[in-house]
Amino acid sequence: MAGFALGSAATAHAQTDDERFVNAVDTLGIETAATPEELPAVGHHVCDMLTAGLVGNPNPVPAVRGVVTTLAGNGMSKEQAVGLMRASSAVYCPQFARFMGR
Repeated sequence: MAGFALGSAATAHAQTDDERFVNAVDTLGIETAATPEELPAVGHHVCDMLTAGLVGNPNPVPAVRGVVTTLAGNGMSKEQAVGLMRASSAVYCPQFARFMGR
């Protein structure tokens, strides 16, 4: 009987989008009131805000500024707000990444 044995090497763990997002926020040093379990919902909310602001709007600048202002108004610095928005876009709504600037 011919067969094959499965190796005992551990398979690589592919990160979920939520894990990638939580790690990105942690790496950036952004502190939020959200727990790691709640943080993905924040990222999705950022994408929802971008979607609402960008739909039918040929100029993305007001939408992007609006998201940064909203996040900064909730206790983040402007730099943290931009970082959170970029991380959210990179993981959950990459179609908006081109509007994030450098």
